[in-house]
Amino acid sequence: KHSEFYEAVEATFGSALGRSYVSDLYLSSLGGTASDALAVGVNPDEVWARLCEEPVVRTRVGFIALIRASEAASLRR
Repeated sequence: KHSEFYEAVEATFGSALGRSYVSDLYLSSLGGTASDALAVGVNPDEVWARLCEEPVVRTRVGFIALIRASEAASLRR
């Protein structure tokens, strides 16, 4: 599941920006970064949804369809 999450992040945001969002962006709905949430066992689909809801993320990429991380990863293939 985590690999699908990271594939979806990279496919959606690009490598550098995606990594920054995961490791640096504080997600108030999760009480930490996406990386922190994954480390404590939050479901990657939930982390994906919360990441896509963040205003700075939506503003940066325009419109993001709120789909499960596994579905986004499959679109890349």
